[in-house]
Amino acid sequence: MRFTAILSLATATAATIQESAVASSAEEYIWQIDKWQAGQSHGHPEAPVTGWYNFNVSAAEYGEGPTRIPAFHGQCEGYADGKPLSSNYTNCRLDISDSAADATVISRVLPDPDFQQAHITVHYLFNATNESKTRRNFTIVIVEDWARERPPHNFTVTPEEIL
Repeated sequence: MRFTAILSLATATAATIQESAVASSAEEYIWQIDKWQAGQSHGHPEAPVTGWYNFNVSAAEYGEGPTRIPAFHGQCEGYADGKPLSSNYTNCRLDISDSAADATVISRVLPDPDFQQAHITVHYLFNATNESKTRRNFTIVIVEDWARERPPHNFTVTPEEIL
């Protein structure tokens, strides 16, 4: 009986811990990606392959009170190298007039062993407006083909909050 109670308590605790680590999303909160471009170098076949990306990311203000998400507009660009292609985080240029004073937008290329698609993660970080000043992190991973001769294009994505 005591073993069953301990097992039940352990299971409930594990479920709570796992639940709090799961990302949450609001279906209505969307980011606009404009002028998306991501490409690979084309040159000497024996030279290492490199990659690059350039796009704008923005969102309108969403929610109210302590769950409010401030509006933002950023311009992200970066480079990748290695095998598979990857990069360190790069700060995106943020239009401060549209964003919280403490906000940051960062991006990076995630490794993809087959070189067929760009996997680029974007994070929007800012402090909560309540007394806790908890750092909030909304994140997306964009998976798109590396552009060959496609012109820049626009699309929307739904970010998740990393808790």
